[in-house]
Amino acid sequence: MKAALIGQNIAGSLTPDMHTAEAKAHGFAYEYRRFDTAKAPFNGISLDNMLRQAEAEGMAGVNVTHPFKVDAVGLLHDLSETAQALGAVNTVLFEDGRWIGHNTDYVGFRSALRGEMPMASIAKVLLVGAGGAGGAVALALIDQGCGTLCVTDMSTDRAEALVARLKAARPRAQVQVARNFESADPTSLSGAVNATPVGMDAHPGMAFDPDRLAPACWVADIIYFPRQTELLKRAALRRLRTMDGAGMAIFQAAAAFHLLTGKTASPERMTKHFRHLVSQERREMA
Repeated sequence: MKAALIGQNIAGSLTPDMHTAEAKAHGFAYEYRRFDTAKAPFNGISLDNMLRQAEAEGMAGVNVTHPFKVDAVGLLHDLSETAQALGAVNTVLFEDGRWIGHNTDYVGFRSALRGEMPMASIAKVLLVGAGGAGGAVALALIDQGCGTLCVTDMSTDRAEALVARLKAARPRAQVQVARNFESADPTSLSGAVNATPVGMDAHPGMAFDPDRLAPACWVADIIYFPRQTELLKRAALRRLRTMDGAGMAIFQAAAAFHLLTGKTASPERMTKHFRHLVSQERREMA
């Protein structure tokens, strides 16, 4: 069986290793490649052509990550209910000449939030980043019972488009656009989530300033390479409760593995392997 991850600057992604290790545990051969548009031979190749190549090579499907989660939607024949509601996909299956889009980021973040912050208040949460992953985080927060969700993005149009989608999908949800971090009244927030690439090695910095948050506020970052972003480090210095992107990465990978292979992944086993990979990377960097 074959699959791939399509994205930009994905050399540090642990998804391929998690998938192949899980397949080994199930006892079948599984080739999982990277189609990284930051490197040859994929730089300059369109998403459409990469999907066609993957299908032509006999792959069961692909995972899609930044910056293609929204762009992929217009290329597909069908979408799952969640992918349709969000207008973003992270998994594409090839089935009898048709391309079917799914979104496992939703279940990934919701499962991580339930597991790591079961008692955390979500009365008022700020989401920074209205892209493909941000939409999944937003819907997960709403379905988990978020009282008021504020969405901000460098592109106001993108934030407004996501809020409109969320209101259409969940008419009773209290969702609003925040022009920027400050306009969301940081001291009133129960939690804040970074769903932008800011904090990755290729995009250093912080998406917002955790020093402006109230002491009881929690901070989450969906980035997991590096696992401890500058945002989380700064939040920890203030003793704010934090959640990194590992849980979301593991649970979304488990869900995607099931879609691609038909086999049920073990989140516990994938977590163990994820931790092994992270510790291995740390030793190599030392």
